Amino acid sequence: MLGKALARGRVGLGRRWVCKGTTEELRALEEVERAALWLSTYTVHNANVLRPKRDGLKVGGHQASSASLSTAMTALYMKILRPQDRVAVKPHASPMYHAIEHLWGRQSVENLQRFRALGGVQSYPSRTKDAPEVDFSTGSVGLGAATAMFSAYVQDYLARKDLPLAMQSGKEPPARMVSIVGDAELDEGSVYEALMESWRWDLRNSWWIVDLNRMSLDNVCKDGGVRQIERMFAANKFRIINVKYGKKLSAVFREPGGEALRRWLNGLGNFRFATLTFQGGRAMRQEMERDIGEQDGIQDLLASRSDDELFSLLTNLGGHCMATLLEAFDEAQRDDRPTCFMLWTVKGHGLQLAGHRDNHGLNLNQRQVDELQQRLGIPPGQEWDPLARLA
Repeated sequence: MLGKALARGRVGLGRRWVCKGTTEELRALEEVERAALWLSTYTVHNANVLRPKRDGLKVGGHQASSASLSTAMTALYMKILRPQDRVAVKPHASPMYHAIEHLWGRQSVENLQRFRALGGVQSYPSRTKDAPEVDFSTGSVGLGAATAMFSAYVQDYLARKDLPLAMQSGKEPPARMVSIVGDAELDEGSVYEALMESWRWDLRNSWWIVDLNRMSLDNVCKDGGVRQIERMFAANKFRIINVKYGKKLSAVFREPGGEALRRWLNGLGNFRFATLTFQGGRAMRQEMERDIGEQDGIQDLLASRSDDELFSLLTNLGGHCMATLLEAFDEAQRDDRPTCFMLWTVKGHGLQLAGHRDNHGLNLNQRQVDELQQRLGIPPGQEWDPLARLA
């Protein structure tokens, strides 16, 4: 049924499509997200485990960093972006980007299978090495995001001088320049230098999408960093859209015990939240019972959910809720104001290494990949074509 909906609902939007009907659209987008999550993870797994190697060395690839953006990048590339828009993809989300391009039919299986090898897709988006070409090279962390912003400056300048844009026919609205960054990437000095120009020149048509997984290369980010990021963008005249909780959690907040749950979640530090995420639903239940178990409504909330259901609920952050993200993007695309989206996410979302403090450089082992394949419903033999079962 979903495969027919995908085929029936495609509407011409350049490379983009939507599926008619809100409920049907969300189901379709969520199915595509699962396919993208699988394909990005499997691409890295193939390079490290399955592909023959002469030296046996680790290839690497950032499975966890890609997974934290599976929902946002699916929403962008399958629904929100227009043909004229340009995106600087977070460097460590390269596998997710190429997986989505493959689902579009723009990236070959052969290139995915040669990930991080000669002629294959690159571990960081590269205009000189990737095929088909990407919008911006982002391999030097911080520079790609700034380049997208300066492209918006150039577009504004050309518009003021009534000069043509080579990438547009003149009939469509100006391009939106999108910078997707990890929260730790904002430590780069080039980001601050670029943002200082935004208020000076009254920048238009610039989006920054901040992946707030609150984990860096080798540690958990210090508490309070989110507020500093918000202040930085607000000081440079960006509209801030904070996408913290998804629809499931927001609904529970309105139930008995919901306000106590909200306060508890808001009070969890980054390290504690990451630890509980890695430990799973049973640990979350134990911590809730210890911290807020005596408050009204909490015992009923816990008793009505299994450990797996509780884990799914408490990790229903805004950056992983398709409906919430689409609402946020829709709000911002109604005008040309520079906008910063603060997307709360889990690093490694959907993978067994979610929340692990060292997951930046970790990869799933064969048993974990097999479990993921079964959970996502990818039939054996269709690993490189995860949507084939929907045809």
